[in-house]
Amino acid sequence: MSNYSAPKKLGTAKHNKIRASFALFFVLSLFLMANKPVVAQTLSLEQALQLAIQNDPLLKGNVHRKERFNAEAEASSYWANPQVSASVQNLPTDGFAFDQEPMTQFKVGLKQQLPRGDENLYSQRKYQVMADQMSVQSQARKAWLKREVTLTWLDWVYATHRIGLLDKEKSLLTQLLDFTDSRYSQGVGAAAQQDILQVRLALLSLDDKYVQAYQQKNEARSALSKWFGAPLDESLSAPLTQSMHESTPSYPKRIDVDAILNDSSLSLSSFLTVIERSEPFSILQHHPEAMLLQIQTQIEAQNVNIAREQTKSQWAFEASYGYRQDAQNGASRADFVSLGVQVDLPFFNKSRQDASIAAAASKMSASETDFRLKVNELAANAEVLKSRLSALSERKALYETALIGETQQLSEAELTAYTTDTGDISDVVNANLKQVQVQDDLLKIDIERARTLVSLAYLYLPTHAHFSNKE
Repeated sequence: MSNYSAPKKLGTAKHNKIRASFALFFVLSLFLMANKPVVAQTLSLEQALQLAIQNDPLLKGNVHRKERFNAEAEASSYWANPQVSASVQNLPTDGFAFDQEPMTQFKVGLKQQLPRGDENLYSQRKYQVMADQMSVQSQARKAWLKREVTLTWLDWVYATHRIGLLDKEKSLLTQLLDFTDSRYSQGVGAAAQQDILQVRLALLSLDDKYVQAYQQKNEARSALSKWFGAPLDESLSAPLTQSMHESTPSYPKRIDVDAILNDSSLSLSSFLTVIERSEPFSILQHHPEAMLLQIQTQIEAQNVNIAREQTKSQWAFEASYGYRQDAQNGASRADFVSLGVQVDLPFFNKSRQDASIAAAASKMSASETDFRLKVNELAANAEVLKSRLSALSERKALYETALIGETQQLSEAELTAYTTDTGDISDVVNANLKQVQVQDDLLKIDIERARTLVSLAYLYLPTHAHFSNKE
């Protein structure tokens, strides 16, 4: 503690001068910090989603895979090519003359093998279903992309906002350090060296928060680039909410994730109504993830049909014409016409065929079970997310209607008390630090609520689109 002493009138005047000048500096600093210009070009969520979908290799590959399966379906509907044969039969070796022996003939034949049962029909249906599966897989991929890109974008936005709040906190701590150091060096009030050390320790702790925030920002930025096929332009930055650059003290407004609803006819409020009124175990049967397993069951059903067709006989028909040359003595020789049929008898491999049918049927049953498990998993996730959204909405309302206002009133009251010489500047700064902390907590709630909405959109929007298309 300093032993500084001075005449009472002079000490009071100096103290009031420091108090007034610091109060003015404090208010001006907050004003200038709040009005910091934002000139960087931003990457909106809508732009990020468009880029990710346009540059996704899997979506492009699914177009070619669908074309392939459609071509396979057409090809599998055709019969095997007919076989043409030509031969010279019974040609005598003692003269190689066509008219020497009556059995010598030039024979031309045609053979056509038929499909085994309805094997071609079921193969065609199988490939048609596989082509449809590619369309559903693309729907699932788009929904998944929207969720993953939005979650990464939200991490980027959160880190950017958090750095802005840390800037506010650093400015307040720096002002507190300057004031405490000034009071300590001039012996005004009860400032002690440990007060200065505490503020410096808080600033060092703030540096660690900066490192974490910038690390999270850079990681989120790098993670975003993998969806675009190229690194993000260095000039791009995450969008800032109104509170980050307005002059009035405020808290972050709702993080805007409305871009995820662009492909639907729903507003955010109507989307929340859909979530509230829907029964997840029923509606999520039509989610693309579940529908993929349903389609897989249809594919396995066609495999069962194909396996059953293998137990049927395969037929082949043939016809031939044999030309004979007239005899050497001029006698006429008739030509030959032959008709025939061939059929295989799949009797000796019956056990193997039965095993193939049983294996295909078991695979189909397993696919049906996977479908039910997937629906249960999606529905359970939906229930958890709905409960989380409700809790986060309550917390958000508490912060917006009570905590934000209370901390702002506390900050204003401490500043008023200080300017009227009935309070201390440390109380003013600490009140503003508390206000920043509450803003940070509300930002976390807003981000987590947005993440929850995005996850719910992943579950409900594809099913809503399914029913809308039916109507």
